[in-house]
Amino acid sequence: MNLESIANKYPSERAAFAKLQRLLSEHSGDHSEFTLDTLCDMVQPRSRDELAIALGELVRKGKIKKVVRVVSPTTQGGIKDYDSLEKIPHFIHDWRNDIEIEVNADLLRTVYIT
Repeated sequence: MNLESIANKYPSERAAFAKLQRLLSEHSGDHSEFTLDTLCDMVQPRSRDELAIALGELVRKGKIKKVVRVVSPTTQGGIKDYDSLEKIPHFIHDWRNDIEIEVNADLLRTVYIT
Protein backbone atom coordinates (compact mmCIF):
# COMPACT_ATOMS: atom_id res chain seq x y z
CA MET A 1 0.00 0.00 0.00
CA ASN A 2 1.48 3.33 -1.06
CA LEU A 3 0.51 6.39 0.96
CA GLU A 4 2.84 8.74 -0.92
CA SER A 5 0.02 10.75 -2.53
CA ILE A 6 -1.66 11.21 0.85
CA ALA A 7 1.63 12.07 2.55
CA ASN A 8 2.26 14.74 -0.10
CA LYS A 9 -0.97 16.48 0.92
CA TYR A 10 0.11 16.56 4.58
CA PRO A 11 3.89 16.96 4.67
CA SER A 12 3.96 17.49 8.43
CA GLU A 13 2.55 13.97 8.82
CA ARG A 14 5.09 12.22 6.57
CA ALA A 15 6.64 10.25 9.48
CA ALA A 16 3.25 9.18 10.82
CA PHE A 17 2.07 8.12 7.36
CA ALA A 18 5.26 6.09 6.87
CA LYS A 19 4.47 4.25 10.12
CA LEU A 20 0.86 3.81 9.00
CA GLN A 21 1.99 2.41 5.65
CA ARG A 22 4.25 -0.13 7.37
CA LEU A 23 1.50 -1.09 9.82
CA LEU A 24 -1.13 -1.55 7.13
CA SER A 25 1.28 -3.46 4.90
CA GLU A 26 2.10 -5.83 7.77
CA HIS A 27 -1.62 -6.48 8.32
CA SER A 28 -2.80 -6.37 4.72
CA GLY A 29 -5.54 -8.93 4.18
CA ASP A 30 -5.41 -10.44 7.67
CA HIS A 31 -8.60 -8.70 8.88
CA SER A 32 -6.87 -6.72 11.62
CA GLU A 33 -9.03 -4.13 13.33
CA PHE A 34 -8.00 -0.71 14.61
CA THR A 35 -9.82 2.24 16.13
CA LEU A 36 -8.66 5.79 15.49
CA ASP A 37 -7.39 5.93 19.09
CA THR A 38 -5.32 2.79 18.58
CA LEU A 39 -3.89 4.06 15.32
CA CYS A 40 -3.02 7.40 16.92
CA ASP A 41 -1.15 5.58 19.67
CA MET A 42 0.70 3.44 17.13
CA VAL A 43 1.68 6.01 14.49
CA GLN A 44 1.75 9.15 16.67
CA PRO A 45 0.52 11.77 14.19
CA ARG A 46 0.93 15.46 14.92
CA SER A 47 -2.73 15.90 14.02
CA ARG A 48 -5.43 13.37 14.82
CA ASP A 49 -7.68 15.13 12.28
CA GLU A 50 -5.21 14.70 9.44
CA LEU A 51 -4.84 11.01 10.27
CA ALA A 52 -8.63 10.66 10.20
CA ILE A 53 -8.74 12.40 6.81
CA ALA A 54 -6.05 10.06 5.48
CA LEU A 55 -7.97 7.04 6.75
CA GLY A 56 -11.07 8.36 5.01
CA GLU A 57 -9.13 8.54 1.74
CA LEU A 58 -7.92 4.96 2.21
CA VAL A 59 -11.50 3.85 2.81
CA ARG A 60 -12.71 5.65 -0.34
CA LYS A 61 -9.92 4.03 -2.36
CA GLY A 62 -10.89 0.59 -1.04
CA LYS A 63 -7.54 0.01 0.68
CA ILE A 64 -9.16 -0.49 4.09
CA LYS A 65 -12.74 -0.90 5.27
CA LYS A 66 -14.55 1.22 7.86
CA VAL A 67 -17.46 -0.04 9.94
CA VAL A 68 -19.48 1.38 12.78
CA ARG A 69 -19.70 -1.24 15.52
CA VAL A 70 -22.40 -1.37 18.16
CA VAL A 71 -20.88 -2.64 21.40
CA SER A 72 -22.50 -4.16 24.45
CA PRO A 73 -22.94 -1.66 27.30
CA THR A 74 -21.78 -4.22 29.86
CA THR A 75 -18.98 -6.12 28.12
CA GLN A 76 -17.94 -3.56 25.46
CA GLY A 77 -17.73 -6.51 23.06
CA GLY A 78 -19.01 -6.04 19.54
CA ILE A 79 -22.64 -6.88 18.84
CA LYS A 80 -22.96 -5.98 15.17
CA ASP A 81 -21.16 -3.96 12.48
CA TYR A 82 -22.80 -1.53 10.06
CA ASP A 83 -21.53 0.21 6.92
CA SER A 84 -23.01 3.55 7.95
CA LEU A 85 -24.69 5.35 10.84
CA GLU A 86 -27.95 5.51 8.90
CA LYS A 87 -28.27 1.72 8.92
CA ILE A 88 -28.01 1.39 12.71
CA PRO A 89 -31.39 0.67 14.35
CA HIS A 90 -32.56 2.50 17.46
CA PHE A 91 -32.81 -0.80 19.36
CA ILE A 92 -30.75 -3.96 18.96
CA HIS A 93 -30.57 -7.36 20.63
CA ASP A 94 -27.42 -7.62 22.76
CA TRP A 95 -26.71 -11.31 22.20
CA ARG A 96 -23.88 -11.15 24.72
CA ASN A 97 -26.40 -10.51 27.54
CA ASP A 98 -29.62 -11.67 25.84
CA ILE A 99 -31.34 -8.29 26.28
CA GLU A 100 -32.74 -5.59 24.03
CA ILE A 101 -30.79 -2.33 24.28
CA GLU A 102 -31.28 1.19 23.04
CA VAL A 103 -28.41 2.23 20.79
CA ASN A 104 -26.77 5.55 21.67
CA ALA A 105 -23.51 7.27 20.74
CA ASP A 106 -21.70 5.76 23.75
CA LEU A 107 -22.21 2.29 22.24
CA LEU A 108 -20.74 3.09 18.82
CA ARG A 109 -17.14 2.52 17.73
CA THR A 110 -15.60 3.34 14.36
CA VAL A 111 -13.36 0.46 13.36
CA TYR A 112 -10.91 0.31 10.45
CA ILE A 113 -10.29 -3.17 9.03
CA THR A 114 -7.33 -4.22 6.90
